[in-house]
Amino acid sequence: MKYDTMKKQYELFAAERTQVLELSRDLQRLQQMDKLIRSSLGTPKNVVIDTTTDVFITNQNQTISYIDNIPSVPPVLGYISQRTESDLSFIKRGHYGVDIVVKEGEPIQASAAGLVVFSDWTYDQGNVIILYHGDGYFTHYGHNQKNLKSQRDIVARGEVIALSGNTGNSSGPHLHYEIWKDGVAVDPLDYFPAFKSKDLTPKNG
Repeated sequence: MKYDTMKKQYELFAAERTQVLELSRDLQRLQQMDKLIRSSLGTPKNVVIDTTTDVFITNQNQTISYIDNIPSVPPVLGYISQRTESDLSFIKRGHYGVDIVVKEGEPIQASAAGLVVFSDWTYDQGNVIILYHGDGYFTHYGHNQKNLKSQRDIVARGEVIALSGNTGNSSGPHLHYEIWKDGVAVDPLDYFPAFKSKDLTPKNG
């Protein structure tokens, strides 16, 4: 009886610990995004948000309309090989987006108008581009063969920002694509339901 009680207490402790670890990872991602915005937009005096016209103005006097900031253009056309999921294990991280299988060199489009807040190489996702669209929206594009845009560039919705590839920790050519809204990772399939017909994951079987 005592063993069963101790076992239940241990399982409860382990579950709570995994939740804390997951929250900690999410907080780190939020802090990274905040840092990217600040480093790209500059000091607050260089950024103006005009609520009457729904635009934000960078220190380069370029504007992005909030009307164009909602992801509405598929970044590439391909097949879904992995969906969004949260893994609370001690070892693996959550998979915050979808993997879209495409051949190397395919043009990757910006899903919405925005500002490039990150364009560089990372160990995990190779060449990565992160766009900030205003109104709490971010999109991430990873494993690129080549990034075609640099930090602080303004991009239009549908503009080519990179070429698909197999860089970083990748098992084959594909695009890792994420959408974040107000600090929370959301399922890209909610924004692009047409991809559900090209979903190769077991969840779709």
